[in-house]
Amino acid sequence: MPACAFNTVHIRAAAGRSAELGERLQQIADAVRTAPGCLDYGVQRDLMDADLWIVTGRWISGEQLSAHFVLPALQGFIELTREHLARSLDFDH
Repeated sequence: MPACAFNTVHIRAAAGRSAELGERLQQIADAVRTAPGCLDYGVQRDLMDADLWIVTGRWISGEQLSAHFVLPALQGFIELTREHLARSLDFDH
């Protein structure tokens, strides 16, 4: 089996919008979780900072990870800032 690939996104909520942001992130994760090659895609709130959310993905391969960046569901991340739900997004992959 090929080595797994991982990605992480740290999202900081706009003031007073953390709960709403968490709901939207869960919707994005639910959609991405069904993508080919996705082993897991989860959302969790930081234990020390209630405005910080962490989204992690685990993929069968680097190719599957790269392919997921063109999924329509990922446009949801861009909409988070446009709709003022998120102040910042930090992508690691």
